Amino acid sequence: MITSSISTVDEYINQFEGAKKAYLIQVRQLIAQAVPASATETISYQMPTIRFNGNLIHFAMNKQHLGIYPGPEAIAHFAAQLKNFKTTKGAIQIPIDQPIPEKIILDIVDFNVKKLKDKQGPNWHKNRGNWLEAEELMQQIMLKTTLKKEFKWGSDIYTHKGKNVIGWGGFKHFFSLWFYNGVFLEDKENVLISASEGKTKALRQWRFEDVSEMDSTKIEAYIQESIRTIDEGKEIKPAKTPIISPSGLLLEALQSDQVFQDHFRTLTPGKQKEYIQYIDEAKQEKTKLSRLEKIKPMIHANKGLNDKYK
Repeated sequence: MITSSISTVDEYINQFEGAKKAYLIQVRQLIAQAVPASATETISYQMPTIRFNGNLIHFAMNKQHLGIYPGPEAIAHFAAQLKNFKTTKGAIQIPIDQPIPEKIILDIVDFNVKKLKDKQGPNWHKNRGNWLEAEELMQQIMLKTTLKKEFKWGSDIYTHKGKNVIGWGGFKHFFSLWFYNGVFLEDKENVLISASEGKTKALRQWRFEDVSEMDSTKIEAYIQESIRTIDEGKEIKPAKTPIISPSGLLLEALQSDQVFQDHFRTLTPGKQKEYIQYIDEAKQEKTKLSRLEKIKPMIHANKGLNDKYK
């Protein structure tokens, strides 16, 4: 069984044995020879991902096939070459009892490299101010803790026993620390706010308008108190939601793809409901189809639709 704590491509591949592991190694090496030197590997949606000015390609091992996720544009472009493989709008299924289709994969990677080579990444600092000193201060504080640094949702998040404790970010007018269990903190300094009322039940923020306002001793105390809330088992339990059944396009996709259905069934009823409502809320069929292709890699990775907000 694939665990949810993987953070590197090596860890992902090492969860497999024998032929499946060898297959993944070959695919990884094949892609590596075709991407620019500046491309990087990461784990996204619990799948090996190659990034080059954005997500270039994902791949993931399933029971009987390797899933390749290069994006709808690439799949449409190579439709003729892919006619012998089962495809959806965003995924290609390669049976692992067949040789790796090296030329097709290389052509797809080259196609995406050319598409992304001139793409400009977001200029985070443009609207987030210059908070270098604040970042450095927080890094020094974290060295004094036993928290584990993980990369989630585009930011460094520090965890304890697998639970999120603290993260931070600089914006145009303020630098914010967010405490994931902040609702349980005593808040002696009376500084914590709920930035998204009604959406984040436990998370609280501490904002600073200048690095001179950041008292490392007080921040450390809040972090240590946050750690204690986890040790004490304090958490807001998600409310139970009534079970609803898939219908329409989602039901058709589940019935036509047993692997997809198996992954969907491993999700909690609440996460299943999120996906069902996400598809059902779309008014037009083309929007439903687009959303369906978006969520397939997430479901294959055993991720909930709104996990990044929790």
